[in-house]
Amino acid sequence: MLHEHKPTIDGRIQALTTNLELLLKHGEEQGKRMDRLHNEIVEYERDMQRFRLALRAGLEAYLGNGDGGKGE
Repeated sequence: MLHEHKPTIDGRIQALTTNLELLLKHGEEQGKRMDRLHNEIVEYERDMQRFRLALRAGLEAYLGNGDGGKGE
C-alpha cells in the first residue's frame, strides 16, 4: 500500500492564500475591463445622440420643418 502524501496545514493555508491572491488580481483586471467597456458605451451613446440630432436637423431642413416638404 502506497503512503499518500497529505498536505500540511501550512501547505493548505499557503495554497488558499495563493488562490485568494490570484482571484483578487483577476477581479481587479475584470473591474478595469468593465470600466473601459462602460466608458466606451458612454462615448457610443454620446455619438449616437449627436447623430440623431444632426439627422433630425437635416431632415427638418430638407422637409421644411414639418410642412411635408412643400415650403412656405
